[in-house]
Amino acid sequence: MNRILIFSFGIAAAFSALVFQIMATIVFPALENSTSLEKIGAFMFVTIFIEEFVKFILLWKISQNSKTQKNIFWSSIILGSGFATAEIFLNFLNNNPSDTNLFFSYLGLFLLHILTSSVYSLYLSKKKNLAIWSTLAIFGFGYFLHFLFNFFVYSSINPLSLDCALIIFILLTCYLNKKA
Repeated sequence: MNRILIFSFGIAAAFSALVFQIMATIVFPALENSTSLEKIGAFMFVTIFIEEFVKFILLWKISQNSKTQKNIFWSSIILGSGFATAEIFLNFLNNNPSDTNLFFSYLGLFLLHILTSSVYSLYLSKKKNLAIWSTLAIFGFGYFLHFLFNFFVYSSINPLSLDCALIIFILLTCYLNKKA
């Protein structure tokens, strides 16, 4: 598949996830009007699920059309980059662009979406027929990584530390992809 098209799919996935998130807050207005502690729970669970589900479905579709594990892996990196770019753009519109701390937060956001996409691609490139339990497990793992990242961001953990951890995990997925 064309890399620009896959990047565009990532952007479209982010915007479609946003639409689903807005719909969720319309259907369940208490999600958005809750206290910050409650928001970390309910709202974060819903929004992360939506984002990861949209990415997983797109990567599954891309993996159906890709011939090699390498193509699936690099497509996941490009899709995750497109998704992250759109999310960063939307966050950038809502925040002060001169805040230098945001750079490392945005870098972490970018790395997180690449990480979860690459984890999904490692699974999808190995499986011809997806078993329900293993698919749920790998989706749960990506969901957990995203939730953990958001939890650390809300807990005011140093973004540079998070970025370093994400880089290590991305390098690990690259290694696992190359070794496979």
